[in-house]
Formats: sequence, C-alpha cells, structure tokens
Amino acid sequence: MTPMPERLNVEINGLGGRLLNLLFPPRCANCKQIGSALCPQCFDRIKRLQPPFCERCSHPLVSAAAPCPECRAHPRRITCIRAAAWHEGVVRQAIHALKYNRRRDVAAPLAMLLAPVCAQFQPQPDFITSVPLHPERQRARGYNQAELLAEQTARRLRCTCVHVLERTRATADQIGLSAQERRGNVADAFRVSASRDLTAKRVVLIDDVCTTGATLDACADALFARGAAAVYGVTVARAHQANRTLPK
Repeated sequence: MTPMPERLNVEINGLGGRLLNLLFPPRCANCKQIGSALCPQCFDRIKRLQPPFCERCSHPLVSAAAPCPECRAHPRRITCIRAAAWHEGVVRQAIHALKYNRRRDVAAPLAMLLAPVCAQFQPQPDFITSVPLHPERQRARGYNQAELLAEQTARRLRCTCVHVLERTRATADQIGLSAQERRGNVADAFRVSASRDLTAKRVVLIDDVCTTGATLDACADALFARGAAAVYGVTVARAHQANRTLPK
C-alpha cells in the first residue's frame, strides 16, 4: 500500500477532530462551559507562580531568592525546577481532568502555561522530554499525561520532543509520604533508553505537579548518568507548602 502523504494525513486527522468537536463540543474542564477544553475566562484566573521562590526548586520563600532549607539539607542533582502556577483552583481541576477523566484535550491549554517557562532557559535546551509512567499504569490510564504535556509544549515552542526515559519499576503512590520517603520511593526507578547518548545535552523535563521534586530529581539522575549537561524540571503546577502531601 502506498503511504499517505504526511501533509494529507495531518489534514484528514484535523478534519476528523473538527467534526468530533461539532458533534461533541468540548467543555471547559473547570466551569463546564461549552466551547473549549479550558475557557479563556478560567485560563485568565490561573494564579501564576511569582518570586520570591527557591532558586533551585521554586518552593516559595518569604524574601529574596536563595536555596530553600530543603535544598540546603538535601542538595539536588537537577539543575533547577520551575513551575508555571499554583496547584489550586482552575489548574488543579484541569490537571485532575487530564489525569483521571481522560481529557487529553486539556494538555494543549496547559502547555500554554508551560511554554513561556521553558523559553526562559538560556542557552536553549536541546530537547524536551517527560517523566515516564510505569507501563502497567500507562496501559490502565491509556496515556501518559506528562508525555502529552511535553509534546504540546514542544509544538508551541517549535522544538524537539524526545521520550528518552523509562520507569524501571512500579513505585508506591507518593501521596502521604514525607520528603525523605518520596526520595527513597523513586530512587533508581528511572533509566535512559540504552540507545540514547545524551553527552553535553541540555534537557527540559516535563511533569504535571511538583511537591517535593523527588520524582524530577530521580529522573535527572538518570539523565546525568547518560551525559546530560543540564536538566531543567518544569511542571504545570507547584504545591503549596501546606499541601506537600499532594502527588509528585
């Protein structure tokens, strides 16, 4: 069979998506208004993360940026962690819809939050990647939400998205674990695909939520082990200090 030209294939898929939207119009993941996955009114209500925050993990600080007590007590391998917004309100609802309600369409508007954060890193990173799920969990969910976010963010920035990480073992849910327990839970749980050489590469690592940064740091360990020069963790949301039992 002769392969379908890529451009025609994209146009047909786009037409199929538009027809589905006509038949089943998307609803805002927050207010349920018909018209888009996240309506403009709700998007504008998102509380963006503002300094001062820890220069390493973006945990909020009272005064000028500096390493927070957690980063001083437990130095991180990851170059830094940044988040676009607080894990509350609209963002929390949107992430929940993406992860648990099969609302893959929510990844695109959330990528609009991620893209400007990723664009701040200089020199420009070589590629974007994502925190992997264990294969069993990904089969149960049907997709990896972090992977969707990474792909949509790369599309907005017109850069490369490469899925290089693998989760080597199933880990316990991070909910309810202390920072120390989270670090132990994900230690050595990730590796880079054997065929990948990351020597001198600068990598953006995408996930949905950051609480203590343990998962991002464990992924960074694996990336540095294969030669990466810098790893920038970027998440849609950052948990408040009072909510450090939230996922990731």
